[in-house]
Amino acid sequence: MKKTAIVLVLSLLSVFGNAQKPTQNALLWKISGNKIKEPSYLFGTIHLMCPNEIKVDNAIKKAFAGTKQLYLEIDMNDPEMMIKTMKLMLMEHDESLENLVSKAAYDSMSSIFKSATGMPLSIMGKAKPMLLMSALFPSMLGCSPEGWEQQFQQMAKENNIPMKGLETIEYQMKVIDSIPYSTQATMLQETMYHLDSVKKSFTEMAGIYLKKDINALYELTVKDPDFGNYEATMLDNRNKNWIPIIANTVKQTPSFFAVGAAHLGGENGVIALLRKQGFVVMPVY
Repeated sequence: MKKTAIVLVLSLLSVFGNAQKPTQNALLWKISGNKIKEPSYLFGTIHLMCPNEIKVDNAIKKAFAGTKQLYLEIDMNDPEMMIKTMKLMLMEHDESLENLVSKAAYDSMSSIFKSATGMPLSIMGKAKPMLLMSALFPSMLGCSPEGWEQQFQQMAKENNIPMKGLETIEYQMKVIDSIPYSTQATMLQETMYHLDSVKKSFTEMAGIYLKKDINALYELTVKDPDFGNYEATMLDNRNKNWIPIIANTVKQTPSFFAVGAAHLGGENGVIALLRKQGFVVMPVY
């Protein structure tokens, strides 16, 4: 359960042959073939890291410079993003965390949350429990974590290219809502009660990411016993939804796509699905 909490925060049946599954260790992939005139690129991100661990190398800069638009999981330039997020982060039907756990558990969680974040849990008690987990990461990591998304957003601004999203914030919040609030509350409670263990698991996951081993990252994600109930919702279904958008886009405009690295590996990952559509997807070192 503790590792599942990390996976669900950082993210969001095998039917294809192993030949489609990527085997190389790489985060940056070139998309070509299938009558594409100019190549596009696919990059696997991790949504929370210490800033000093985010390094934009020359291969990424060159690939980015050769494209004309940026696609992230969601359009972070949406002027209504903050308003939408503030509204959608709340649980439906005026539910609150205090009603989802025992009084003793809530009091204990309140103390841990205040110690870790400096904020009283009561002011955020109506937020979706999964979203509250992200507030714990600065304390666990010992830094103010950032994501690759902010880096690419800045690069798009500097290169004066548009930024778009593969899905909407509304859809991402529906994905979170598909996990019962009671289950989310249990995940949050387990995370708070085992912060040292969660930190260790995150360090392990970050280490795999820095080695660019997308398949090991994918396996670590889906083999967690508690993640099985949500694999289709958090990974597979979203991957399949993105493929028509990516396939149509790369045939028209060379683009740079940046999505969570766990979406790249495996037989139902974005790379395998694009290859199934006839695209050539090769690692860039």
